[in-house]
Amino acid sequence: MMQPPRSTLDFWRELRSALALPEQANLKRLCQLLKEAIALLPEPEQLAAAGAAIEQMTDLHALRFNLLMTVWEESEALPEDAVPVLEFEALEAWIRQSMSVDLDVLVEQPRAKRQRDRKISSSADSIVAVVETEAVLQMVEAIEAQHHSMIQDLAGEEDPLRWARAITAWIQFHKLEEPIEISRLLHELQMPWVEVWLGVLLGGFELEQHGEFYEGKILVRC
Repeated sequence: MMQPPRSTLDFWRELRSALALPEQANLKRLCQLLKEAIALLPEPEQLAAAGAAIEQMTDLHALRFNLLMTVWEESEALPEDAVPVLEFEALEAWIRQSMSVDLDVLVEQPRAKRQRDRKISSSADSIVAVVETEAVLQMVEAIEAQHHSMIQDLAGEEDPLRWARAITAWIQFHKLEEPIEISRLLHELQMPWVEVWLGVLLGGFELEQHGEFYEGKILVRC
């Protein structure tokens, strides 16, 4: 039995890894691997392979979106009963050896009249310094900035909406009222397979299947 090309194996292995760990997925590399994997296939087989791959890559986009929303929500709002936990390494820049931190501006005071003393002890003699409120606020802003930067890194460079707009603009420019074959779109737009498929799937277009899946035509209606 003929073994699949190495490029095809690399793509499916990379895609499985991306679905398992969507936060570490490199979508730009996946698009390039898919393009290489189907480059030498006949057109009907290209459509079948690209369709199956794009379906799973759409799921990957959804997983990444849900992950981004979770990270964003967790960074924007804490539960009312949550108390910030500050690691010693994060506070090291503002202290000498031991410290006392005023967190009254960050947390809601408990109803019960009980004091909560939290101290960082050391076996050696140390000089105690009080951290100013402004320094604590600066530290919190720095942590939030790191969260926003992480979200931007996870978002990557993909822009399916831009690809969808390019497809819509071409159809409107040519004043096409009838559905158009997706293979013609690929030829006319000179865009990669992955960008056209994602633009169609995520851009609200209607897809029509004429004939058998592997040998029929796939039509796109704006």
